[in-house]
Amino acid sequence: MEYGWLSLVPPIVAIGAAYITKKVVPSLLSGILIAALIVSDWSVWPAIKKMFSTFVDNVEVTNFLSMKSFSNSWNLFIILYLISLGIIIALVNRSGGALAYGEWAAKKIKSKKDACTSTMFLGILIFFDDYFNSLTVGTVMKPITDKFKVSRAKLAYLVDSTAAPIVILAPVSGWVAEVLSQMRIAGIGDTAPGTPFGVFMKTVFLNSYAWMTLLMVFLVARGRVEYGPMKEFEDHAHETADVHVGKEEAKGTQEITGKGRVSDLVLPIAVMFASVFGFMLQTGGYTLFGGKSNFVQSLLDMNSAKALFWGGMVTLAFTLILFLPRKLFSLKEVPLLFIRGFNLMRPALVILVLAWTIGSFIKSDLGTGNYIASILSEDFPVAFLPAIFFLLSCLMAFSTGTSWGTFGIMIPIAVPLAVAIAPEQMVSILAAILGGAVYGDHSSPISDTTILSSTGSQCNHIDHVRTQFPYATTVASVCLVGYIILGFTVQLGTFAMISINILLCTLGLLGVLKVLNKKNSEEENNSDSKNLPQSQVLKV
Repeated sequence: MEYGWLSLVPPIVAIGAAYITKKVVPSLLSGILIAALIVSDWSVWPAIKKMFSTFVDNVEVTNFLSMKSFSNSWNLFIILYLISLGIIIALVNRSGGALAYGEWAAKKIKSKKDACTSTMFLGILIFFDDYFNSLTVGTVMKPITDKFKVSRAKLAYLVDSTAAPIVILAPVSGWVAEVLSQMRIAGIGDTAPGTPFGVFMKTVFLNSYAWMTLLMVFLVARGRVEYGPMKEFEDHAHETADVHVGKEEAKGTQEITGKGRVSDLVLPIAVMFASVFGFMLQTGGYTLFGGKSNFVQSLLDMNSAKALFWGGMVTLAFTLILFLPRKLFSLKEVPLLFIRGFNLMRPALVILVLAWTIGSFIKSDLGTGNYIASILSEDFPVAFLPAIFFLLSCLMAFSTGTSWGTFGIMIPIAVPLAVAIAPEQMVSILAAILGGAVYGDHSSPISDTTILSSTGSQCNHIDHVRTQFPYATTVASVCLVGYIILGFTVQLGTFAMISINILLCTLGLLGVLKVLNKKNSEEENNSDSKNLPQSQVLKV
């Protein structure tokens, strides 16, 4: 059945409710309820049953009871992987591995630039989860950055800017698990060509916002960039050693305990990466003796959800074996740590399931993407689609404070649209959606990672938002122009398209930052000159 303009109502309701209420879960629920009412011809009881059945189908509860069905359960594997990831994070944190890293780093760091750069590299090292990243990096590096008079606002920026932007590029993060699920729901591998993982890997190289943010972080860490409110905080910290700028410290930071070693942080991460990668090859049919010998084809054919699940299980078992014999925590604590890990992931799991549900309605029941494609004329300038979706994703994620909710609404709309009118633009559009969603999550004052970065760095939350927003928006503005250009270069081929996009965005960002730094220096010089006696002004 075709629903016409009604197919637009659920995503609009969800986005509008999120913008007004600033609450993600009720907003997604309202969109799901409207969708269920539409497909049930506005009958309340059938709509409730439709909501429940769609929810159950996406969670795959019935598959859990059947080992045969369980073995093919994509969404259920993702849920179990995220739970195992939360438990691993709780175990690693309790062991004191992150604290040991901080103590080791303190002996090696000799300057402010090194302190900031080490903060950035620790953020990149913890690439598999933004929650763990946001809380751990700030808590570990805070004493070191305080020693070198780095303002808490700058520390929070460094933490936040290596959380969401790095996890969206890593093929074993929880975020990527959600993206792969939404791509599968949207029809990639079915009505759209390719596999979810194969398409995702192509988007990695076109996700200019994530890459340019990491470049920006490096420049900020090395002291090459300083403007806007951030400069005021840094100048104050340098002159007075008051890293808070007189603001009250944020409360509720994460306590890192235990007597661990640096390896207690590094080894679980290494095992996670190696085991997930190994299971990717295994589920794709790759074997050294017989089977598929094509390495690349095995990666394209693999079951990423199953690989993440089994990689998580292996890493969890390894982590327990690594920590328990050394008595970093008692056996009695393990159940409590399991519960703590589950609770850590619970908000993300709720949003994930709701995003799956509304995405399923948008793609399978309402056909929203197909309807949008049908109302666009053949003369529509499809080259602008990546920029349009980037801007929409930026606005939605900023309004809702969540990337996952943005993925759940935008990807099921974008894939059918691209298949219908611009299949050559699909990867560019998806990359733009991922980048825009990261920007919104990165800069929104109601984003969980923004709040956690403030908390972990003990930075006043409003100070963090005020100082980070200009930097994030500078990068997003450059990338918006980059996506406009990207849409016109798709016919040149993948390598040329990626090269041109990265080169132009890099040159554009460096050029904009040079202008902003120059303008900031001129304003500072003018301000100093006004405070000098007239004779000194003439000499200057």
